Amino acid sequence: MKQLFLLFFTILFVVNVSSQAWTKPKGQGFYKFDYTVIQTNKVYDPGGKVVPFRTLGNHTLSLYGERGITDKFTIQAYIPFFVRNVLNETKGAQTGVLLEPGIEENNIGDIDIAFRYALPFGSLPVSATLLLGLPTGNSTQNSGLFTGDGEFNQMLKLSTGVGATKWWTQFGLGYNNRTKGFSDEVRYDAEFGYKMFNQKLFTIVKFSGIESINNGTEAVSSTGLFSNNVEFLSPGLEFLYFIKPKLGLSFRAAGAVKGQNVLAAPSFSFGAFIQ
Repeated sequence: MKQLFLLFFTILFVVNVSSQAWTKPKGQGFYKFDYTVIQTNKVYDPGGKVVPFRTLGNHTLSLYGERGITDKFTIQAYIPFFVRNVLNETKGAQTGVLLEPGIEENNIGDIDIAFRYALPFGSLPVSATLLLGLPTGNSTQNSGLFTGDGEFNQMLKLSTGVGATKWWTQFGLGYNNRTKGFSDEVRYDAEFGYKMFNQKLFTIVKFSGIESINNGTEAVSSTGLFSNNVEFLSPGLEFLYFIKPKLGLSFRAAGAVKGQNVLAAPSFSFGAFIQ
């Protein structure tokens, strides 16, 4: 059965391409190497209730980049080049007898390519983004530890925002068209950022979410790893610290405060970036 993104993956990409009302100036870019980890033994079931599950660990090494082709046109890419899924072994509480052996899967994840264009809308920045989700991950792993969903999706998103010298806020709303029997989705996000310590530290508060249209035929996964009809609301906090004018380190934490068919645990990301 081919399944949908893990919660950490969805949140990670939603955060990476969140709102972004402004395009990059021609020739300028932002590039980040990132490590994300999530470890949990709980899952949101189809009714939104948190239930226990066998302990799962997921580790993702990824590259994210965006570059201004013109002042109005920016290209973006998210490449999870190494995804490691680990399902821990289980033993009897009293006997210590091995009940289920540990399982692992290492592979590439699904790559996303996006194109962002600045729309003419007076003095208010408005951009349109076309995102293409490529099925490059493994969606046929026998034990269910998939690293991709096996389907090609397309999302169209509008973003806008306002800002000043030390702060900015932006919002985004998109519709994600999915294939292979997966339900379409409405995706939304918002963020507020503030620059501190002579603009060396950017503190960013983010909210992102997914609402399923429930128009697909693919079955819901009972494991909570990959599933159709995923929904969540996720707050997140990110810090970008410039150790040099164009080089910095990042930290991000995000998790679902409500959801369905997703893991019930936060994700933590550590990265280094150049702009």
